[in-house]
Amino acid sequence: MRSLVCLLVVVSIGADAKAQRSKVPLLGSQVPKSVMMARVGHHQCLTDVNHHDPCSSIKIRGLRFTIAWDAHTKDITYIFTDDRRLVTDSELGVGGAGTLVDEEGKPYPVAEYVGWLITPYWSDTTQYLSDDAIWYAALRRGPGAEDGTVVAFVQSRYLKLPQEAAH
Repeated sequence: MRSLVCLLVVVSIGADAKAQRSKVPLLGSQVPKSVMMARVGHHQCLTDVNHHDPCSSIKIRGLRFTIAWDAHTKDITYIFTDDRRLVTDSELGVGGAGTLVDEEGKPYPVAEYVGWLITPYWSDTTQYLSDDAIWYAALRRGPGAEDGTVVAFVQSRYLKLPQEAAH
């Protein structure tokens, strides 16, 4: 009986270790089974204007992410986090402020996406979580037309960035 209990403990620890991912999956890659299994019921996320994809929320390195995928191809279409503990490589984080204009006062080109403002000028990587994948700061306009607040970070295949803003 004692050996059966030890075996069950080892198996459950192994299952928990497998469920804990150390890197965020890449946009466009096949959704991992562990992410699909974390889906509650038939939950869908808004991933574009009038478009929903199946999705689930998971923790990676203790941070909460929502991952959506194409129902037919199983390719990841959308990755989102509003976890305040995420800090990008240049120390950008949720709750931080960002200007929506350059040094000369010229507005950055922005795309409106799912109620947020997105500009390539407020994007960064998180090497420890997702290697070279680019995370776009989702901004809400502040009290001044030139200011914004970072409310989340997103990657999406549906995001269409302004052409003149490409680096």
